[in-house]
Amino acid sequence: MMPLPTTCVEAGARLRDGSITSEVLTRAYLQCMKRLQDKLNAFITITEEQALATAVQLDADLKNGKDRGPLHGIPIVHKDLYDTAGIPTTEGSEFFRSRIPTEDATVVKKLKAAGAVMLAKTNMNELAAGLTGTNMAFGDARNPWNTERSAGGSSSGTAAAIAAGCCLAGTGSDTGGSIRHPAGWCGVVGIRPTYGLVSLAGVFPRAYSLDCGGPLGRTVGDVALMLNAMVGYDPAYQHSVRAPVDDYCAELDSGVRGLRLGVVDNYTFRDIDDEVADAVRAAVDALAALGAEVKTVRIPWMGGSLDYSPLFSILLYEFNQIMAEHGAAERRNMFGPIVQANLAKGETISREAYEKALTERPRRISEVKRVFAEVDALITPTMAMVAPPLTADAKTFERGFQFTIPTSFVGLPSLSVPCGFSQGGMPIGLLITANDFQEALLLRIAAAYEAATQFYKNLPPVHCEQTV
Repeated sequence: MMPLPTTCVEAGARLRDGSITSEVLTRAYLQCMKRLQDKLNAFITITEEQALATAVQLDADLKNGKDRGPLHGIPIVHKDLYDTAGIPTTEGSEFFRSRIPTEDATVVKKLKAAGAVMLAKTNMNELAAGLTGTNMAFGDARNPWNTERSAGGSSSGTAAAIAAGCCLAGTGSDTGGSIRHPAGWCGVVGIRPTYGLVSLAGVFPRAYSLDCGGPLGRTVGDVALMLNAMVGYDPAYQHSVRAPVDDYCAELDSGVRGLRLGVVDNYTFRDIDDEVADAVRAAVDALAALGAEVKTVRIPWMGGSLDYSPLFSILLYEFNQIMAEHGAAERRNMFGPIVQANLAKGETISREAYEKALTERPRRISEVKRVFAEVDALITPTMAMVAPPLTADAKTFERGFQFTIPTSFVGLPSLSVPCGFSQGGMPIGLLITANDFQEALLLRIAAAYEAATQFYKNLPPVHCEQTV
């Protein structure tokens, strides 16, 4: 008997050397999910029957020489706003509790084609609204490092499940930080790709102009494998972009020597907790020791008092329009307090204010992009503080917007990778941001840092100890 694999890469090697099968692996992770669900509440629907049937078929395929690639037979989870044919897709809301799609989302189709096994649909902030990880309809997702603390949101269940060893990877979505928040607070890796790089056909929208889909995983290499399977132009998604298809694993071992990394003056270390600042400074030093050139850069917009109102004008106006199409106003009492507050605020945003915010984006984008003439990527914390208690007030949680909202507003790709722990044992995330379509660069930087520090080997108190 051996411990469960800890990464997709390790699992793939064991599937191919015959020391494990996808069916055995899938059964083991399903047992983990059932055992830890009461503690973490990470799942809305566990798809046991379908997962086992898929795993059995994939084992037969592999035995017969049909190998779909690195994700063949790998158990993953999907955030419960990705449509799954014949399986409830609730968007984390009582409003959609009985909704059963007839077709898979494009990303679900792609990951199926790559050989991934879907174990479950994960818990989330209702309708992807917020970063708290709280949910009135399905209960709050809990952080495996401390179950009294937030797992982050809105992709809370995916991050918590990966951190707790209940699966190897999963999908999330990110409008203002919903992949990166939970990645940072749960101590896993998550990437928000360039806007339009991953199709959102079949994914319930939060805000059309800002939404992105992306993967989370235990390691940078696993996230790269997932991203390889998820990207690609999709005519079914109106915001899909035609971009060169990269192999995001190709440069993971290239290191950071000669790369220029920017610490943003009056931003990277502003208004953050001391333990977060210490961890990020240590990360900057580690990257410099690996051969990167670290320099301070200025971005006037970020160096001043941050104004989130343009992004929220876009987000809440579009969210209100989306929900109006579903008749939300007539049944507002079905929603939790965050969604109700979003709807009320969205109703106060005029078309003129919305369009003004849209027209401001190009100026902000060009202001930020100018810095990439000086550096290859920017370094900040993922979050200003470690995960707060689930009972924390709104003002406490709002501190979490500082580093994710600006990159969402300008549409740049960014990645969160673990960079240490607080004295209380809570994870701290490092956020790396680059120019459009520089996902391979982000993954390369993160992989070099991860290899040097290996924070991913730390396990939370709530973790599945299973042998197979």
